[in-house]
Amino acid sequence: MFEPITTFSTFYVRGFRAPGTYMQGRGVLNYLGRLVRRFGKKALVLSDSDVKRIVGDVIERSLKNYGIDYVYVIFNRECSWEEINRVTKIALENSVDMVVGVGGGKTLDTAKAVAIPNELAAIMVPTIASTDAPTSAISVVYTEPYPGEFLEVLNHYKNPDMVVVDTEVIAGAPARFLAAGMGDAASHYWEIRSLFQANKPGHVFMDYEKMKGVEPLKSFDLPLHIAKLLWEILQKHGVAAMQAAKLKSVTPSLDLVVYANTLLSGLAFENGGTGFAHAIGNSLSVLEKKMKPVQYHGEMVSFGTLVEILTEGTLEQAVEYIKWAHSVGLPVTFEELGLREVTDEDLHKVVEKLKTTTEYLRLPYEIPEEQMIALMKVANEVGRKYGQLYPRASL
Repeated sequence: MFEPITTFSTFYVRGFRAPGTYMQGRGVLNYLGRLVRRFGKKALVLSDSDVKRIVGDVIERSLKNYGIDYVYVIFNRECSWEEINRVTKIALENSVDMVVGVGGGKTLDTAKAVAIPNELAAIMVPTIASTDAPTSAISVVYTEPYPGEFLEVLNHYKNPDMVVVDTEVIAGAPARFLAAGMGDAASHYWEIRSLFQANKPGHVFMDYEKMKGVEPLKSFDLPLHIAKLLWEILQKHGVAAMQAAKLKSVTPSLDLVVYANTLLSGLAFENGGTGFAHAIGNSLSVLEKKMKPVQYHGEMVSFGTLVEILTEGTLEQAVEYIKWAHSVGLPVTFEELGLREVTDEDLHKVVEKLKTTTEYLRLPYEIPEEQMIALMKVANEVGRKYGQLYPRASL
């Protein structure tokens, strides 16, 4: 008896990628020297001055304890070509074997852009769990000065060699970062369901030329299962993890959410692709100057996820998402995004930006410009109406 043909059983070249090693646990940063000595004897450590003040002593002591020589470079806040070239020069002049990026997404993206093209080991040490940047082979480049404007995305030929996540350090960061990471991660469940059904590619490529991917490959079904697992973790443990983060405590729930925000989210988006939620979230950045306060990436994507659910799903699913998002403090309306007044002109700017994104080109359906504007307005009203029934948790 013949099995029905599914998306996965059709004949395509498919790909999957991941970091070399991922380690997570309380106090693991104390063993950093032991973990990285397999890559050589000299490291360049890159972090901003605030991060150095918080974890610099632990990192330097661990490297010294295990005989790793190092040069400590202070990051100048922006992942720009000027900064990439500056740090690269220092790395090559000092003949280092590895680059250890410590901090948030911009620091880690810069470390990847220095290490990987120069055949140096890339070790990522995130100090917040707000994005899935630590595991990915992507660097997002901006202009100078900080805060810069988006310039381009670099696709590296390999992922970081190692990711080291100390949950005690993560717990010490403001809880809002953890919530933003959940907003980013949760979107992948809805995006990958749609993209996989349409057999769309992810961020894995057949080849790489000048730090750009060539010929994106179709996805296996594994990212879909990963995205489902991470969404289940966020639904079950998100509220408890936020309570732990506010108390700066490491608990099993916090540990699971950090795992979901960082490793599972990274594997899901890179292999399964990003879709409509990220197209909306990334494009809302054109209104950042109007946002008071300015929103993090995952917070803007949170609203984008609501738009995607209303586009592809049901009102009941949208209400369930609003209930969860508010329970962990995520925004689902324009006002909660810090936008007191949003005009049609503003939304046209968002849509114009949206149409330039790779996520838009990957969408499995066509949406006219006016319909996209209407969908954002509907999402705002639905978020406002049902958000009153399920009040937003304070951060």
